[in-house]
Amino acid sequence: MENYYYQQMADIQKKHWWYEGRRKILSSTIATLPLNDPTNTKILEIGCGTGANLNMLKKFGSVHGAEPHDFAREYAHKISDCPIETAFLPHDIPFKGNFDLIGVFDVIEHVDEDLESLKAIHARLNDTGYAVFTVPAFQFLWSKHDEVNHHKRRYTKKQFHSLLKEAGYDVKLISYYNFWLFPLVAFIRAIKNITKSKAETGDVKLPKSSILNTLLCKIFSSENFLIKVKAPIPFGVSIIAVCQKI
Repeated sequence: MENYYYQQMADIQKKHWWYEGRRKILSSTIATLPLNDPTNTKILEIGCGTGANLNMLKKFGSVHGAEPHDFAREYAHKISDCPIETAFLPHDIPFKGNFDLIGVFDVIEHVDEDLESLKAIHARLNDTGYAVFTVPAFQFLWSKHDEVNHHKRRYTKKQFHSLLKEAGYDVKLISYYNFWLFPLVAFIRAIKNITKSKAETGDVKLPKSSILNTLLCKIFSSENFLIKVKAPIPFGVSIIAVCQKI
């Protein structure tokens, strides 16, 4: 990502509706997994950025972070007190030993070697360990936001499911999410692409209205239930997958 974007993330990640809504969805999803007692569960977040998820993950176990960007790595450690090391997928995943849970949230779309990265993550799971992934969905949603974030691609659910299977995972759950807001996001990105907006620096900006921010968070995070019951969500801005090592 562009350097300035990490600072922007650090400034808004605690209260922005997208970060907060995603945390609630991730927390609810992880809570369904048959993990050990938190004192015996070893967790790694790969590509932890400025640490938006680390304190949430600490509810489930001992958390380690991996992140290539210097400012993001230092900031993540400061707000979480978790050990954070430098990492570059697919060949450099830090820390000794394997993990019971690895979180990889909106990271795989950044790397050239997505399949090799998924295989490398698989190799760092304990036997029957779990990995939780999120990635952006649908190439037709490509916008300046993807360019600012240095994305390589967006996925369909079928494409990402095939990659996960090829990498050796047992896919326990895969679903689109950010379904309710999909029409709005698609419309806004289409307009910006048509008008070739040059001012856009990404979609993650804190709404000026706190009421709107709260409403968007509630709408987004309400999809918790649909994901947990494995309701057939036909589309969404993103994809979430829960996988187990086999």
